[in-house]
Amino acid sequence: MNKDYTIGLDIGTASVGWAVLDPNYDLIKKNMKIKGNGSKKKSKKNFWGVRLFEAGETAEGTRMKRTARRRYTRRRNRIRYLQEIFQIEMAKVDKNFFYRLDDSFLVPEEKRNERHPIFATLEEEIAYHEQFPTIYHLRKYLADASEQVDLRLIYLALAHIVKFRGNFLIEGKLNIENSSVKETFRTFIQAYNQTFNTQENICESTDIEKISVLLQERLSRQKKAENVLKLFPEEKTNGIFMQFLKMIVGNQGSFKKYFQLDEEFKLQFSKDEYEDQLEGLLALIGDEYAEVFADAKTVYDAVELSGILTVKDLSTKAKLSASLVKRYEDHKADLEKFKSFIRKELPDKYFEVFRDEQKKGYAGYIENSVTQADFYKYLENLLKNVEGADYFLDKVRKEDFLRKQRTFDNGVIPHQIHLEELQAIIGKQKHYYPFLAENQSKIEQILTFRIPYYVGPLAKGNSRFAWSSRRNEEAITPWNFTEIIDEGKSATAFIEKMINYDSYLPQEKVLPKHSMLYEKYMVFNELTRVSYVDDRGEIQYFSSIEKQEIFNELFKKNRKVDCKLLEKFLKNHYMIETAEIKGVEQRFNASYGTYQDLIKLGVSQEILDDPANEALFEEVIKILTVFEDRKMIREQLSKFDSYFDQNILKKLVRRHYTGWGRLSAELINGIRDKQSKKTILDYLMRDDDFPRNKNRNLMQLINDEMLSFKEIIEQHQSVDQSADLHWIDVNKVDTKRADTYR
Repeated sequence: MNKDYTIGLDIGTASVGWAVLDPNYDLIKKNMKIKGNGSKKKSKKNFWGVRLFEAGETAEGTRMKRTARRRYTRRRNRIRYLQEIFQIEMAKVDKNFFYRLDDSFLVPEEKRNERHPIFATLEEEIAYHEQFPTIYHLRKYLADASEQVDLRLIYLALAHIVKFRGNFLIEGKLNIENSSVKETFRTFIQAYNQTFNTQENICESTDIEKISVLLQERLSRQKKAENVLKLFPEEKTNGIFMQFLKMIVGNQGSFKKYFQLDEEFKLQFSKDEYEDQLEGLLALIGDEYAEVFADAKTVYDAVELSGILTVKDLSTKAKLSASLVKRYEDHKADLEKFKSFIRKELPDKYFEVFRDEQKKGYAGYIENSVTQADFYKYLENLLKNVEGADYFLDKVRKEDFLRKQRTFDNGVIPHQIHLEELQAIIGKQKHYYPFLAENQSKIEQILTFRIPYYVGPLAKGNSRFAWSSRRNEEAITPWNFTEIIDEGKSATAFIEKMINYDSYLPQEKVLPKHSMLYEKYMVFNELTRVSYVDDRGEIQYFSSIEKQEIFNELFKKNRKVDCKLLEKFLKNHYMIETAEIKGVEQRFNASYGTYQDLIKLGVSQEILDDPANEALFEEVIKILTVFEDRKMIREQLSKFDSYFDQNILKKLVRRHYTGWGRLSAELINGIRDKQSKKTILDYLMRDDDFPRNKNRNLMQLINDEMLSFKEIIEQHQSVDQSADLHWIDVNKVDTKRADTYR
């Protein structure tokens, strides 16, 4: 086509639309040939249209299935390891026992042995279930029994413990008596004070012991939160502290108002999507709030655990199983009362409540098609106007009515509690079965061992999801893991896998989001374009000296800097009464929070400000960002023993940062302009020695002829040759078009 034309594109996630226009913005038309046997050979067509296609999807669904497969495989492996330990001795008692268990999920026609999975005879099977209605009855019996017990029963109990072994959120040993709500709440208060800069240390002025009692009372969740709030008269009923209390007792907390968010943001610890929702919230408000949410979650777990371990009998060695046996007995007794009550008071509702699985009554609840929360709502609506229903409604409000043994809150049970029961069972029976004593360490390792996240999948070969480094090709077991896997190399590979590459320098790794160098860059990149209106009505930018003083006096001393702080600083230091701050809304987005975190941990300001220590602290922050496991953090930080006091190291191990920046240290403070020898950070801090283009930010510097994008790439000789880079003269194109090329 010889005429000028413009192609317009509308590119969406599931479609691409196009239109061809002439200079007058009219659609271009052309006679197009028509294929076929019709009489019409040509037709005038407009040059526009749309192509529809299926929208791209993330790999989340595939990833979830893959991780589930790994979890089930590892669970089966734990059972297999346990069976191997029991194999020889079990063959002396019942050589077909494991075969029957393996076949227990098959239909009778496909089973290789007897129909009954445990004892092979109907009489023994009935007697077993009468004595032990649930597996927790068996676990409690074995943990407290002193006489010799059938080896098959011992295996069943240990297999259940190994299969459902609890969480690994608490490291080291755990004293059940001291998994206290009191201490976890004290830690939460300290984190709350630190995060929100509370003026009074409410931890010292409040009775933590009384709070612990209130949180463990059998009351409604909302009532517990209100009772605790009464002990904090300085906190409002609609304040952010109350939102954390709501979450601690198990309700939803709402954070839109307190963080000035555009959309509602509600969090609830018991929800499966809590971690993803918290990550989304922290992306908006900053990772400096992560610790207070983590400590609040710890209190919630302790409260829920106290609600599970309800039995205070010191004579039993199985407090968890004893508590769940009590829950079973309470459920049985309450169900009899409830059935009698419904027969008497609401006979026409009996079928709906106890037989109809499509409703939200007991039938649907016991078949797991209805959640506990929905079942309780159904009961409240059913019984609210029925005389004599106060007993049931009171237990419903306390969430203590007809509870199952296996519920969502069992996820808060630490593996150490299951381990105590396993040790108690082996301790009682190893005198009768010496092989238990010989293999006790191995059995405990089956329960306690888990593959570190920084080692990842143990797949052999060139799996794109695996990065672990092996010393040899032997089969991996919990007791030879450290001999087969090189944890150091695997951790290094994990670091490399975790860190993305710089947008501008494709072979340079980005900095952690909380790197002090990256935070410093973010502060000056924002500050360099901030201006104020002076008393003459003219717009003034800050000089390099002023920017440095603002950084030292405001950003190094305040986690968040707003316009009021800046106006006060200008008035006190420069006698400037400004009418307006431009370039920033209510407060700066950037923060120098890591600097303040380290000071609060005990690192002196002199050490932090010493340029010789910059690389050291960058490495420390990188370790705290990459690793979550405290054992690995402790191991990685051990090389800094001579630099830090042991108390500071202990506090650093507890610290964890999340998130990565977009730029590398090489781009920010490595490459230099050929003429001035300045880095980008130097320009951001001191850009007032040129007669024009003062106070440029990163994008202005990259697109300026003094430090062009082409020049940056040329200075970085190890550029990725596979990247699709187009050399352009940035002086002849605008910023948006340069962004398009990049």
